[in-house]
Amino acid sequence: MFEAVSVASRQVLVLEPFDVLDTLLQPLQAAGWSLKPCPPERLVSEAADVLLLSLERPPSLALLKLVQRSGLSCVAVTQNQRLRQFCSEQLVGEWLFAALPCPLDMPVLLETLQQAQVASRLLQLKGARQTAQFLGNSGPARSVRKSLDSLARCDGPLLLCGERGSGKHLLAHLLHQRSPRARQDLHCIDCAVGFDISLLSAAKAGTVLLENVEQLSEVDQQRLLEHLQRHPHAALLTLDQGELMQAVQRRCFTPELFQSLAPRQLHTPNLREHPGDLLLLAEHFAQQHGTTIVRHHRRFSDEALEAMTGHPWPGNVRELRNRVVRALVLAQGRQIVAVDLGLQPVQPGVDAPVTLEDYILRAERQALNDVLGRYTHNMSQAARTLGISRPTFYRLLHKHRLR
Repeated sequence: MFEAVSVASRQVLVLEPFDVLDTLLQPLQAAGWSLKPCPPERLVSEAADVLLLSLERPPSLALLKLVQRSGLSCVAVTQNQRLRQFCSEQLVGEWLFAALPCPLDMPVLLETLQQAQVASRLLQLKGARQTAQFLGNSGPARSVRKSLDSLARCDGPLLLCGERGSGKHLLAHLLHQRSPRARQDLHCIDCAVGFDISLLSAAKAGTVLLENVEQLSEVDQQRLLEHLQRHPHAALLTLDQGELMQAVQRRCFTPELFQSLAPRQLHTPNLREHPGDLLLLAEHFAQQHGTTIVRHHRRFSDEALEAMTGHPWPGNVRELRNRVVRALVLAQGRQIVAVDLGLQPVQPGVDAPVTLEDYILRAERQALNDVLGRYTHNMSQAARTLGISRPTFYRLLHKHRLR
């Protein structure tokens, strides 16, 4: 399986500080891995195949965001007694590929690094080959797609707000691609790292994307406000997870600047707002990435479907994609089970479904998700594939709350 996406490089980026690095150096080099120590501030710019970090305390959200921005699958190492405390199911599923206890079992570490390398490569191949699109057949997803073209044609700032992992970066790129500035660059500025007002002037021919704008100093807030007053039609996209309004309420952020950044807003729905798209998106990610490493398509077992349906998805679509990619690497058979996704199987209750009608409903839902994943934008073809009429197809979509 791994040979399909293997690469010549086998480099581990080790986030400093890492106390046990010296003990790992020789066995990892003997296995063909090279280790490259890296301070946190260079994490996003360094190239490697896997990221390895040591957890002495629960990781901060800022560190986790750096891990996510690096684009590398991350393997964490921590003391055995801290493993359950630090590396909850959510942390491993949303941010980390795996978490291993110290003292390290070297064969387990080597196998995990190889698996993480495959997951990193899958995500990189996806970015190179796939056309960006905001998927979903639910009302919220269709509403977002309908807004994209009209908002892309308008001049002036736009606020993209929504929970982490809900698709704000994707929408920013789609807005830029559909705008008159598509031939120009999309300039990304992380205000938490540094802000230089001259970058806005230099990028006026393209689109500017601001992140963590709530962390601007008072001086930089005033400079940004003055720039927007001089250039009210500037193509400026600002990402917000809710911190910006909180900063305004705490009087840490200028209300006038907030109004200048948010004359128009686009909300990215969280996955809980369109649960009918959950299994469609999972199937899409499984098909998108799975064909790279296996010849046959891996399907989700009933156990996996139930576990996904019962999970709250705090990391939204990004968490779903990460869990599916991880499952594709870890799955042993032709089906993906709950543990491959890093989820606990749903324990059957006293009234667990056992009737024939229950099994028919499950089969219908699985069939609908299969064809929706394959024919997202062609409902007629999806209906023909199932051998039913289009009205019947839509009736089943509504019946299973997939639309």
